[in-house]
Parts: sequence; structure tokens; C-alpha cells
Amino acid sequence: MTTRRFTQALFFSLAVAAASTGCEIITKQNSPTAPSGSTSSSLKMDAFVGSWASSAVTPPSPSSCGNLQYTVTPTSASSANVTFSATCAGGLQVNGTGVGTLGASSLNWSAQGTVSQGGIACPFVFPSGSNTAVSEGAALRVNYSGTICGLPVSGSELVNKK
Repeated sequence: MTTRRFTQALFFSLAVAAASTGCEIITKQNSPTAPSGSTSSSLKMDAFVGSWASSAVTPPSPSSCGNLQYTVTPTSASSANVTFSATCAGGLQVNGTGVGTLGASSLNWSAQGTVSQGGIACPFVFPSGSNTAVSEGAALRVNYSGTICGLPVSGSELVNKK
């Protein structure tokens, strides 16, 4: 497969996946906040720490990704390292690492890595500013926005603690 065809297939698969997951986004409005001084940063970080996984779809449908593995390892009371992998439509493998910083109600993160299929690989970048992990009860909503192979992508994935 040529690099151009790979990029086109990748963009189409990711665009369809982003469109399909966009419908699943749950909006939280007027969420209560914890009283001042009731929790420390390390307790808040605990809500994000650990290994998380989405529902595996084997093989993924043409409009989805599955087998998302997301791990948050604290490096301090307010920061963490993030690693993840997923299998997307067409057998695309996504692998990346990043860093996260605890915000008022989310883990704000950035990441970079590779998307590959067969012997062809290209970079992705999810810069800081619009990527978050938000606690939704016992799950996390991982929101992302960035570029894959130079093309813009965005979406959301719900992951559960392993």
C-alpha cells in the first residue's frame, strides 16, 4: 500500500470513528464541586491513576476503534505519565505516550506516538490544551484532539478500570 493510500485510508477510518464516537459524548452540566480543602491533589489524582480499557471490538467495525488500553502513572501529586494503545478500523495500530497535569476537574494531557499498518507508520500529535480525561463515575471519558499523519482528528472514548 502506498503512503498516500495509507494516509487516505487512515484519515477515512479515523474520521468515521470520530464521527461515530462523537454521538456517545455525555455532557455534564452543573456538576457539583467538592468543598474547598476537602480533598488534596493526590486524592484527586487517584481518580485517574491505574490501567483502563475500553470495550474490545475484535475486529473493530469500519467505524470504530477498540481494545483501547490507557494507563496513568503518577509522577507527583499533580502530574502523571500516560501510555495507551488501540486497534482501529482496517487493522490500524495506535501507540503513544504523554504527560498529564491535574486540572480543576480533569486530567489535562498531551501525547505523541505512531499509527501503523503493516510496515508503514506515521506520527500523531495530541498537543496540550484540548485533551482531557474526565471522571464519569467508575469510568473515564478520554477526549482527544490533534493530528494524525498531518490530518486533524478529534473524538472521545469511555474507558473502565481494569
